[in-house]
Amino acid sequence: MEKLVAIIDVMPEYGRRLAAYLNNSRTFPYRAVVFSSADEAESYIKNDGVYAVLAAEELEKAVLDVVVGTGVKLFWLRERKDAYGGSSMYRYGSAKEIERGLTETKEREKRIPVIGFFSPAGGAEAELLSRKIAEELGKKGKVLYFSMFPFGIYGRECEDGLSEAVYFIRQPDGEPRLRLRRLLQCGESMDSIGPVRWYTDLSSVTKTDMESFFRSGLWETKYQAFFVAVGQFDTVGRNVLGCCDNVLVPVWETKDGRRIQEEFRRQIKESGDTKLYSGILEFSVEKSLGASPEEAVAAAVNKGVEAIAGDYGRDSQNDPGAIGFVRGADG
Repeated sequence: MEKLVAIIDVMPEYGRRLAAYLNNSRTFPYRAVVFSSADEAESYIKNDGVYAVLAAEELEKAVLDVVVGTGVKLFWLRERKDAYGGSSMYRYGSAKEIERGLTETKEREKRIPVIGFFSPAGGAEAELLSRKIAEELGKKGKVLYFSMFPFGIYGRECEDGLSEAVYFIRQPDGEPRLRLRRLLQCGESMDSIGPVRWYTDLSSVTKTDMESFFRSGLWETKYQAFFVAVGQFDTVGRNVLGCCDNVLVPVWETKDGRRIQEEFRRQIKESGDTKLYSGILEFSVEKSLGASPEEAVAAAVNKGVEAIAGDYGRDSQNDPGAIGFVRGADG
């Protein structure tokens, strides 16, 4: 059966012209069809007749509701030329570039960077700080955040969270994407998953669970980074940090805070874990966040974001196309 590329756009004439070009191209192996809405294309998608969907970014919510869980490739028509890359197409670029983006076979999935957060000095402010940094990063490219603090409070208003996410990932019967999507607490720049239901649920989380969780295919291609706040440096926490490209570590600028950080760094170095050691990004927190909440949090968040941007501005083992959002679109 001939596979379709469904073009779902808010500009019908643009869609028709693009479809005409694609269908007249000798190198395009699919048939492009224009739809006016996600609902109109739904039956084709559900019946396995669609290879890929090319949709206007304005229709993101409606399109995701139809596409998630189907295995259909998803591409977005963006208004900005410098918007993200990967699964995005510049609307006003050449039709040839769009064709190339639709047909190129990637050797691997679009890689989504994983940013960890861990505070060896602990403190009640650590979870707050991690969430605020994730929100700030989300302004440059949407972030999926979750916390592995055993007594996490953010997102507690929803009963289901990380406990259910891990359960869904482990199920052998098909793709868990749709079920995972129902757990998301969606925001403008950052989506999140609530904490575990019981602290004991963390003890069973494995590195395989987290590697599965961080597969970009589970989440389509809308996220520009995963941001995970690790609450404890036990076996589970250590395994999660091992999945991270970088680990953001606040250094509490007190005598004891600096000593704790030095001891943490010494033990990681002497353990021989060069990946984790080389991926540590330190930033200073001048005083307890509780002393002057708004100003202290803002200052610490800025330093955390600068630490990430500074690292990705240098030569890195990470895919610069995937993590360039932390340095701005033109970075």
